Parts: sequence; structure tokens; C-alpha cells
Amino acid sequence: MPGGILRQGFYMDDAFFRSIYERYWSRLYSICYFTIGSREAAEDTVTEVFISLWNHRDHAAIENMEHYLVRAAKNLSLKHLIRQRKQDQALLHMVDILQDHHRHSHPDRPLHMKEIRAMAHSTLATLPEKTREIFLLNREQGLTYQQIAERTGLSVKSVEYHMSRALRALSQSLLVVLLEFSCHHSGTI
Repeated sequence: MPGGILRQGFYMDDAFFRSIYERYWSRLYSICYFTIGSREAAEDTVTEVFISLWNHRDHAAIENMEHYLVRAAKNLSLKHLIRQRKQDQALLHMVDILQDHHRHSHPDRPLHMKEIRAMAHSTLATLPEKTREIFLLNREQGLTYQQIAERTGLSVKSVEYHMSRALRALSQSLLVVLLEFSCHHSGTI
């Protein structure tokens, strides 16, 4: 039975589900990892695929189990990348807005921008060397992800992963600096 058949109304018990899980987990993980480029995110995505299968087991009309699972893994992996890209873009947009706001409302206070730069350099210093290198190639040299991939010998997806990792670390550090700054200037410290 190449793909397996699960028709509507068929009861999927624990043993049947476990056999599907054991049979397809590695293949789905490979697909997700290739698409996303992160082990943790790939594992989470495969878990989502199986949770969805389990939650819809009473309503499923699956003709080919392998095709269904592979399609679900690809779709969830792409959704993950879209979500991550939106988060990265939102972070960059927020930093631009904060910088513009600061320039207009505190032209006499350049120290805050120095604090943000110091935080960024400090955060970048804690990142793995490859992640830091890729981030700096993009931000300081203005290279595109494709150009970075060609220069470093990585895939574009790996470059995207490293950029996301750097941006996430920077966003967490930026949030701390901004909270400290707003508390200090609102008189709560």
C-alpha cells in the first residue's frame, strides 16, 4: 500500500497513528528542514502536521497518506517562512519609526541612538560567527541574500535563517533598551 488510504468515517486508533508517524516522520522532517533551514522550526512544523492529522482524523478523506502529509509539510513550512519574513520586516519597520521619532522629538539627545548602537554591537557579539557575518554582509555591505549565498557557499534559505536569527536577537535586545528608555523618560525609574 504505497501511500495508504484513510477514507471518511475510518477510525484512526493510536497504533495506526503511531505507525504513520514512524513511517513518515523522517521524510517530513527532511522536507521541512530543507524548506525552513532550522532544525527546531522543522521539528515544530512536522509536529504541527501530525497534530493536524490527529485532530482531523474523524473528518479526513485521504486517498494517499504520503501525498497528503508531504503537501501538509510543504504548506506549513511555507507558512512558517512567510510568518518569519513578516516578523523580520515588522522589526525593521519598527526600528526605522523609532529612529525617525527620536530624531524629531529628541534632536538634542544623540545618546539614545548610541545606546541602541551599543546594544546592537553587544548583541551581535553574542551571535554565532556565521550568523554575525551574514548579518553584517547584508546590513553593512548591502549585499542581497543571493549575493551572500554565493559569497559564503550557503543556500539562500540558510542565509534567510541566519538573518532571522540575528534579527530576532536584536529585537529582543532592542525591546529591553526601549523599555528602559521609556521608563527613564516617563519618570518611573
